[in-house]
Parts: sequence; C-alpha cells; structure tokens
Amino acid sequence: MDIVKKIKSLESFHCVSDATIQVLAARCRYIDVAKGCFLFQSSQRAENVYFVLYGSFKLQDGETSKDVVIYDFAGRGEFFGMIHSILRVPTYPFSAVANEDSAVLEVPLSDFNDLLTRYPDFSELLQKHIAQRFSEIVHDRKVSRFLVSQKLADFLLRTLKRPSLSCGGRITIPLTRVDLAKKIVTKEETVIRLLTAWTREGWITTCHKHIEVLEPAALEKIISDVVPKEALDEVVLSRGQNRLR
Repeated sequence: MDIVKKIKSLESFHCVSDATIQVLAARCRYIDVAKGCFLFQSSQRAENVYFVLYGSFKLQDGETSKDVVIYDFAGRGEFFGMIHSILRVPTYPFSAVANEDSAVLEVPLSDFNDLLTRYPDFSELLQKHIAQRFSEIVHDRKVSRFLVSQKLADFLLRTLKRPSLSCGGRITIPLTRVDLAKKIVTKEETVIRLLTAWTREGWITTCHKHIEVLEPAALEKIISDVVPKEALDEVVLSRGQNRLR
C-alpha cells in the first residue's frame, strides 16, 4: 500500500509538505479495524497516536452498554490520542471503537513528539486540530444545559460542519438511534420520536443509518426557540408557587 498517497488524499493534510508526509509515512503503521472492535480502551497506557485513514470511530467511556457515553466521533483525517502525549504517565481517558470497518495510521508517541518539534507544518496541523477539539468540548458543556430536541438539532448541524464526518447536507458516518442517544445523553425512544417527527416534517431523511439534513434552517430554529432547561425549570417552579398562593 502506498501510505504517502493515502495521506496526501486526506483533505486535512493539504497544508503539509510532501517532505513532512514522507517522514510521517516512514514512522507510522497501517492498521485495519473491523466494525465494533476496540482500537484501545479507557485507562490503557497511551503509547501511540492515531489518525483515521478511512471509516470512523466512537470515542466513548463506560463499562457496560447501558452506561456508555459517547464523547465524540473521529472521522477521516482526524487525530485522536495526541493530547495525552504530554503527560508523564499518559493513559487514554476514553475507548476508541470502530463505528464501521475502518483503518488508522498508528504513530508511536516518541516519533509523534519528534514530528511536532522538527516539522512546523505538522505542528500547525495538530494545533488546529487540538483547538477544534477544545472548542467542541466547550460547546458540549454549553449545550448540556438545554433540552433534548435542541441537543439533537445542534449535534446534527455541528456534524455537518465537519468535513471528516459529512459531505454537503449528508452525514457520511453511520449513526444509530442508540449512538445518538448515547451522544446527547437521553433515551433511545426520545431520539426515535424526534427523528420521526422531523422526517415527517421533511426536515431530514435517513437511509441505512445515514442522516441527510434537508432543512437546516428548521433545525436552527429549534435551537434558537427552545428555552434553556434551567429557565424552563424556573418557569415551572414559578407556576407551582403561584398555584399555592
């Protein structure tokens, strides 16, 4: 397999020089990961950094299927595992599970840190990627205060803005109702009810676990119209107090 050619095909690497890609290709290892298989598990010693060559991964935590929480998805051209390379005894804070048949390139931490130090274009690529990840974390904290319909609409629209996970108005990675429920921390039945209603309205369509957003403005309106949960609780409490007077 021509790994150099594969790396060059990734949109995220278009800003990286051919010379840097040659060095990276010489230091990484190609790994196929079948759907549902773990690449690594939470609390495992972090000895490598990975980036997705094709397919996608769920970055999740939880001991059993019932308590699993999905933190994020990583798609084509995206890195994961690199933020923890600076720790003295690095461990992965989440598990990486193949969301579909996928492939990654594995880079040992020592080689990864050397690439960051010696190749500015590679370092710049990683800085952008880390900044995006932190932005996602901050946004998730903000959205956690809102209602389920708003969380789901927000997740779909944000996913559409990530070229690694979408194309046009279509989310290119497979997403089950269970996946969506685990991502926004709600019941599967609630996700089914919302997706069914939005499909009936003509806002989205689904086919073989892929979601296409037909009316993004409608989902944007859900986000802007829904009252934050904290505010809604205050309204309910106020009404209850008024009844007692």
